[in-house]
Order: sequence, then structure tokens, then C-alpha cells
Amino acid sequence: MSGDLNTLYKVQQSDTELARLRQALGGLDTGAELECEISQLESELAALRDQLRACEKESLDCELELKTLDEKRGRFRTQLYGGSVRNPRELSDLHKEVEMLDREIRKLEDRMLELMEQMESQRSAMGTREARATELKAQLEGVRTKYQVTSERLRGEIAELEAKRQEDAAQVGLHLLKRYEQIRARAGNLALVKVSGGNCPGCRIALPSETVKGLQAHRSGLTCENCGRLLFWDEVEE
Repeated sequence: MSGDLNTLYKVQQSDTELARLRQALGGLDTGAELECEISQLESELAALRDQLRACEKESLDCELELKTLDEKRGRFRTQLYGGSVRNPRELSDLHKEVEMLDREIRKLEDRMLELMEQMESQRSAMGTREARATELKAQLEGVRTKYQVTSERLRGEIAELEAKRQEDAAQVGLHLLKRYEQIRARAGNLALVKVSGGNCPGCRIALPSETVKGLQAHRSGLTCENCGRLLFWDEVEE
């Protein structure tokens, strides 16, 4: 086995581990989903608060209007039943006014009841969302802490391994290294495989006997006819 291939295999091992570490770093939970859910809850809470304020305002307006109508009805009833008005036509008009006020007051009372039910429902919905938001914010804090610790560790390992990879790559011939990089670019990061039997470890296809013999004889530059990966023999098997 040539020294170049030995060193290049170290580069391949580093590249394989770097790919794993980068994938692990990219797959860490940053808390983005929790942030999105919290943001959605806060938007819903803001909408519910607006709805509640609108209902409270309308309820207050209804209460003031109800008070005005009730006072007006009281005055008409006093005139109607107090004996101060005796004219039949005037009494009839007063009676109609009282009936009209009764209807308007019932409508207001019904609307106020509806508003009370709406406000109760809104407050309940707000309470549920506020509790959920508090729970998620606590989870988010934990996720962020874990992400910071784990991401710093992975970045440190990546930086250390990148330095080692660069050092090893500098000891490989430029032509072989360029060929390695070209194969790795199209072969899913795995460009150099160590053969210990009759199959290519990269694609699992049987290697021609002449290729295996060449590997055992430590011929360099041999590749798998199927996947094109660089091959070298595992001396441990000898």
C-alpha cells in the first residue's frame, strides 16, 4: 500500500467524520419550531385581547344605554299610571312608548347576556393560551441552552478535525488529491475504500479477480469498475 493512499485514507476518514459532525450540527434543535408555536399563540392572544376589549366596550355601551332607556321607561310609567295624564289618546301613546321601550330593553339585556358569554369564553381561551405559552417558553429556554452547549462542542470538534484533514491532505500528491476530490463530489463523500475481500465496500459489487490481485500486489490507482471509487487493499487481511 503506497504512502499516499495510506495518508489519503486518513483524509477520507476525516471527511467521513466531518460529514457526520456537520449533519449532527445541522440537525440540532434550535428551538425554531417552539418559537413559531409561541409566536402563533401570542398572535392568537393579541386577537383575543382585541376581541375582549371590543366586547367590554360594547357591554359598557349597552349598560349605559340600558340605564337611559330604563330611566325613560320609568318616567313614562309614572305618567301612565300616576294619574297626571287623563287624555285617552295620550295614555295610548304612553302605553305604546312603554311597550317599545320594553322591547328595546329586552334586546339590550339579551345582547348583554351574549356579550357576557363571549367574554367568559374569550377569557378562558386566553388563559389556556397563556398557560401553554408559558410552558413552551420554559421548554424553549432549555432547548436553547442545550443547543448552545452541543453546537459549541460540535463546532470545536469540526475545527479540530478540519485542521487535521488539512495537514494530512498536504502530504498527498496533488494529482491524487484532485482525483480523490472529483470522485468524492459525485460519490456521496466516499471516494476511497479499503478492500478486504472480493467486493467493493462502496457499492457492494464483486470486483474482477484481476483487480483484487492488483490490490493485493499493492498496485496504486485502481478503481471499482462499477462505482469508480479508488481502491486499496487492507493489509490486515494479509
